[in-house]
Amino acid sequence: MSFRLPNADGYIFDFNGTLFWDSEENREAWSETFRKYRGTPITDDEYRMLNGRTDEDTVLYLAPEKSREEREAIADYKEGLYKEICLRSRLTLSPGSERVLSCLAGKGVPMAIASSAPAVNMAWYIPEYGLERFFAREHIIAGRTDIPSKPDSTIFRLAMETLGIAPEKTVIFEDSASGVKAALGSGAGLVIRIKEPGLESIRDQRVIEITSFEEILTEEQ
Repeated sequence: MSFRLPNADGYIFDFNGTLFWDSEENREAWSETFRKYRGTPITDDEYRMLNGRTDEDTVLYLAPEKSREEREAIADYKEGLYKEICLRSRLTLSPGSERVLSCLAGKGVPMAIASSAPAVNMAWYIPEYGLERFFAREHIIAGRTDIPSKPDSTIFRLAMETLGIAPEKTVIFEDSASGVKAALGSGAGLVIRIKEPGLESIRDQRVIEITSFEEILTEEQ
């Protein structure tokens, strides 16, 4: 399947699982963290439920009895392990995404990242993967502890306000079910979901599901 990239006043991208396919690495890091602090790895149901949420929410689920300082230490452990796994896997931006981003950047279309990733991770992603080739630093929204996790739509509404675009004229790229729910709740005109094989589809007329950015045709093609 392929389709033409739709015109919009602005485009908003989730990062993990969308522009950066790190689901296996992220799950491995969380499984080891759950095993270390709970004695058993994260289950399939737990991972589906928690995917797309902040570290704070996930660690609160894992260890609600711990103090805030102890939970922060658990999150730091997980993210340190996660970076090691990503570097070992030699991850790059997801297939086709750089072509799509280059096309949009070349047209000067407003773009933003709206991610649940911790601030420390995004500070690593930006130089490691050259994100400022495509996004102004002030348009990369991540690590915000003052707003709720997805599926709450606050982060997407904030990104729209930052770009100065109307919801109905915005296209959002997501992958997780909670992220898609947040995108729909923001009033976005279209949500393009990068869907992993085997996951349940989301039935909504505003959602297009594809397997990778390679299915998106640009004006250059």
